[in-house]
Amino acid sequence: YEGKILVDAALREKAEFAQINLIEPLPELVPFDVIFLRNVMIYFETDVKRKVVAQLISNLTPDGVLFVGLAESLNGLLDDLVAIGPGAYRRDRRRER
Repeated sequence: YEGKILVDAALREKAEFAQINLIEPLPELVPFDVIFLRNVMIYFETDVKRKVVAQLISNLTPDGVLFVGLAESLNGLLDDLVAIGPGAYRRDRRRER
């Protein structure tokens, strides 16, 4: 992504950038603390949204947060999600017990 994204050198060494197809099974990934999925879900049908979000939240750390665009809502999409702020969601910790 040379020339498209500006990232501080110290952070760049710890980051990996990749282009993936969200509808396909995700590659083996390490858990993420934060996932930004902004202005993407508006293009998917509800069943595809469920599949994509389920895959992504399975790759979140226990305290990880999924951010979507402010015009997007994941409310009621999966029982495992809880809104923690505008466009911000976390796995429902009560379901992890």
